[in-house]
Amino acid sequence: MEAEPMATPAVQKGLRVLHVVTRSHRRGAEVFALELALASDALGDRNEVVAITQATDGGETAGLPPLVPTTRLGIRAFVQGTWALRRLLKHDPADVVLAHGGWAAIVVAVAGSSPGTVRVWQRILGLPLERWGRIRLSFWARIARQFDGVVTLTPGMETEMRDLGYPGPVWAIGNAREPGRFAAVDRTTASATLRHQIGISEDLPLLGFVGHLVDQKHPELAIDVLAEIHRQGHPAHLVVAGDGPRRTALLARIKAHGVEDSVTLLGHRDDPEMVFGGVDLVLITSRAEGIPGVAIEAQMTGCPVATFRLGAIGDVVEDGVTGVIVPLGDSTALASAVVGLIMDPDRLHAMSLAATPRVSGFTTAITSTLYTSRYHELRSALRR
Repeated sequence: MEAEPMATPAVQKGLRVLHVVTRSHRRGAEVFALELALASDALGDRNEVVAITQATDGGETAGLPPLVPTTRLGIRAFVQGTWALRRLLKHDPADVVLAHGGWAAIVVAVAGSSPGTVRVWQRILGLPLERWGRIRLSFWARIARQFDGVVTLTPGMETEMRDLGYPGPVWAIGNAREPGRFAAVDRTTASATLRHQIGISEDLPLLGFVGHLVDQKHPELAIDVLAEIHRQGHPAHLVVAGDGPRRTALLARIKAHGVEDSVTLLGHRDDPEMVFGGVDLVLITSRAEGIPGVAIEAQMTGCPVATFRLGAIGDVVEDGVTGVIVPLGDSTALASAVVGLIMDPDRLHAMSLAATPRVSGFTTAITSTLYTSRYHELRSALRR
């Protein structure tokens, strides 16, 4: 008896996806958008990433053109960005427009879309709804209603959307990174290289801060942590990889604590993996996060993380196993936790070994399939 032929599964057509980010620079949200686009291309989709404005220094990142040739985020940039986005979509319509973050959400919402185009808002940070007045709440409620779907990093963000009265689908999809360049780092070689570059011995504990020097990342608090470690009688050196508007405040904090000889400012680095690979552990001192990409990148290189309790950080960093998590804003507690680790090299090494497996599910290859599946769900729902 011949077997019946198997039914051929339906093949989903590749989608044209337009990603909109805030600035033309390689920071957390922008890196995620660029890497997600590449992973989605590999699935057969056609992705493009654009920024609203230039980088804060007036530069532009290759493959990330700004809609408006300005460094200032303001009403003028949003008006011009909205019209530029409308023209772009008229010239090359998209099946999906994905707004990464709140600034991009405003431009995408106001720009509108043609029939058949779905709009998705990827939430990055929480919204302080309890501190907002009626006008601001009404504004963001109107913005939210322009989207067909919302992606959140934490359960709390879904609650915020419901509190805004958003009725549509909300999906929790974590942050992600392409692991290749991070997993390839040899930590012994990276450590020796970085220590030689900054002129410190191999036995001096080396801490790292990697991130854009902006208020949200609160880089000055990393200096407070280092100063407290010294106050507790333990030598350590801190490297800061990143640049931004808080650089002047950071320098002032370094001088105020008298730790000039114990801090090295590396500036912006296009190879953060070599910093993560070279330090003993990385500090995250942000005021707010969803799932910080730094925590994913660090652990992909086998670097333990010392962090405040932020957003869904516990989904990435396993407290006591791949790093330490302390109450938000408590620099003394963070310093004490770091001291406990640098005084116990065996425990720190065990955390390093556990770090990479911990983030094995936070890759863009996995995440892109989730996004593509949600796009098709939304498009199917619109046709009904």
